[in-house]
Order: sequence, then structure tokens, then C-alpha cells
Amino acid sequence: MSVLLNDTARRMAEIQDKVNNGERLSLEDGLFLYESDDLLAIGQMANQVNLRKNGKKVYFIENMSLYFTNVCEAHCAFCNFRKDQGEEGAYTLSGEEMIAYVEQHFHPGIREFHIVGGHNPHVPFQYYVDSLQALHDRFPDVTLKAYTGAEIEFYSRISGLDFRQVLQKLIDAYG
Repeated sequence: MSVLLNDTARRMAEIQDKVNNGERLSLEDGLFLYESDDLLAIGQMANQVNLRKNGKKVYFIENMSLYFTNVCEAHCAFCNFRKDQGEEGAYTLSGEEMIAYVEQHFHPGIREFHIVGGHNPHVPFQYYVDSLQALHDRFPDVTLKAYTGAEIEFYSRISGLDFRQVLQKLIDAYG
């Protein structure tokens, strides 16, 4: 076991040397860090690179978080957002309702829409595509950052499309 720990420590030190010298990490380095549970070392290296690139400057972008629906088939233990269809407080906004909401709360400083929501099995995949299209059509200069991996998996299941096809349809809706 000590040999394994020494190999792990040696590998982390090699990566730290690359970071110290401003060298690009390899795919293998990235995979090693991804599988590592040494978050302190990883965070320190990331901070070192960030400070080298940006100094003490911090950048912000103003975004608006949007949730088309809170109806969700998943029952994640940590989620206090989801509702079952018909439950008090459950909603699924139409494209027009989402646009009206955004127009009511929008101001010119907003540069990004961050879009997540429930896995609503009561609407087709096209609902999600059309929602992105409606936002892009009305606010073409605002960047869309939409959907998590879990949502992409859900869309694949309800549409019968594979992940690449789902992603392509969502990208196409963005123009």
C-alpha cells in the first residue's frame, strides 16, 4: 500500500512541477487529477494558474436564472425545487410565459441566461427546444447556458434520440 501512496504522491508532485513551470498538462495528467480526492492540492494548483493568468482581478457576468418547469420525475434527496404535476406550486411555463417573465425582469446588463429545470415527462423534448429558440429569437445577444448532463440524459430518454442528436437539436435552436 505504501508503494501506491508513494506513486500517487510522486505523480501529484510531477503535475505540480508542470504547473510551477507553466507547462501544459496532458490528458493523462487531467485524468489523474479528475480521479484524485486531494482537492486541496488541486485547488492550490488551480489558484496558482489563475493568479498567473489574471492576477488579483476578478470578473463577473450578470446572468438571469430561468426555470421553465419545476415538474420533475426525479426525486433527488437534496432538491427542494421539484414538484409533481398537479401539486400545489407546480408549473410549466409556455414559451410566451417565459418571454413575458424575462421581459418583465430583463435589463441591458444581463449577458447570459442560465437555464435548468425539472425533468418534466408531461411535455415532449420539442418543448425544451422551442423554449431555447423563443429566448434566442427574442434576445439574440444574450448567451444561453442551458441544461445539465442529467437533463440531456432525460431528453434522450423521452425523445428516443441519442445524446449527440439531443445536443445537436439544442445547439440548432440556439442558431
